Amino acid sequence: MEQMEMEEISLRELIEILLKRKTMIIGITVLAVLASAMVSFFMLEPVYETKMVLMASDISDKPQSNTIDGEGVDSILKNLNQYPNMTMDTYKEQIKSPQVMRETIEELGLEEKYDIESLAGAITLETIENTNLLNIKMESTNPELAAEIVNTVGARFLEFVSSKAKEQANSTSEYVETQMEVEKEQLDKVLVELKDFLAQPNGVNELSQELTSKLDLLTEYKTNLIEQELQYEVLQQSIREIETQLAQEEPVIITEKSILEDGILSDIAQDKSGEGIESIVDIKMSNEEINPVYIGLQGKNKETTIELAAAKKRMETLKRQIVDIQNDVEELQLQLAEKQHEERLIEQKVNIAQNTYYAFTSKHEEMRVTESALVGESSMTVVSKAYPTTNPVGPKKMLNIAIAAVLGAMVGVFMAFFIEYWKSSGEDKNKSANVGA
Repeated sequence: MEQMEMEEISLRELIEILLKRKTMIIGITVLAVLASAMVSFFMLEPVYETKMVLMASDISDKPQSNTIDGEGVDSILKNLNQYPNMTMDTYKEQIKSPQVMRETIEELGLEEKYDIESLAGAITLETIENTNLLNIKMESTNPELAAEIVNTVGARFLEFVSSKAKEQANSTSEYVETQMEVEKEQLDKVLVELKDFLAQPNGVNELSQELTSKLDLLTEYKTNLIEQELQYEVLQQSIREIETQLAQEEPVIITEKSILEDGILSDIAQDKSGEGIESIVDIKMSNEEINPVYIGLQGKNKETTIELAAAKKRMETLKRQIVDIQNDVEELQLQLAEKQHEERLIEQKVNIAQNTYYAFTSKHEEMRVTESALVGESSMTVVSKAYPTTNPVGPKKMLNIAIAAVLGAMVGVFMAFFIEYWKSSGEDKNKSANVGA
């Protein structure tokens, strides 16, 4: 409760002090307002603002490299043609670059009035949110000079951007031209290597044809071998059958016949017996004859055996020939694989050299077209030039008067409290001196 009374008393005292010194506070405020009005209306020169509006386009929209079937070459060439990602902050820094400022001063003859730092400080850059517009502003008491400076700064900036872009394009073009000659030499070299390889004897085509011929011959020999094996088995079966038949036949056949069947013997028998034919009718005689079937089977067996031996010999010959051809085939396959591998390596080098050379040739043509365009002007264009204005932007007279009024009132209040404090301190000292006396 006591604290609230003290705060109430203190607030009441403050208000009383302000009411007591209100004349002084009002007077100081009025003086400050009058002084500000005098300066703003009669002493300060009007300030004019002029601005130039530029529009930045996206550099990434510039022509890029054509996509080809290269490995890493196209990526490198594509990067060569990429321009830096120009943000609005980058443009703002370039506008105030020493080169742009120096060229502007030299062109307008501003050496006595501005240097590079002061001119850069007088230029204000402003970007409009959510747009690609950039304002170049300048405030000056001379609107014509300010407009001329802003337009010159903008023009020099466009030339600066264009020159930097062209420098990069020229540098890239020179590199591409040099590298294109190197790649042309490399392509000629690998083409000569391929030509020499194809001119060598026993090339891929020759080996392939010879291998095909050997494989066909091998197939033919294997087919013949199968036929001979079948024939050999047939002959063996025939021999077995003949031998079975021979086992069933006798080499000699014994026959009986009457002696009368042999005229000579019958005559001799009649002479010896002195009798007639009737006496020798019953006389029989045995006769051994060679079995013609047996003889025929033996001959057939001999012929079949000879054929079997010949078939076996042909089979052995075919087997040796098949082994020889298989060895030849394996050797030809090895040679062909080596030749094909060597040919693939050379063709791969040729393809790489061709793709690389064609990539650089395409890039050279693209760079030639790019160099013919004004890259700088196409990436930054003028939307509106700066013109002298007739409506000043400063001094802001009413704002100055309002600020002066606030400051005057603050100074008046401070002076009122200070005087009251000083007076109160003096009275307390006098009271203390009287009490001591």
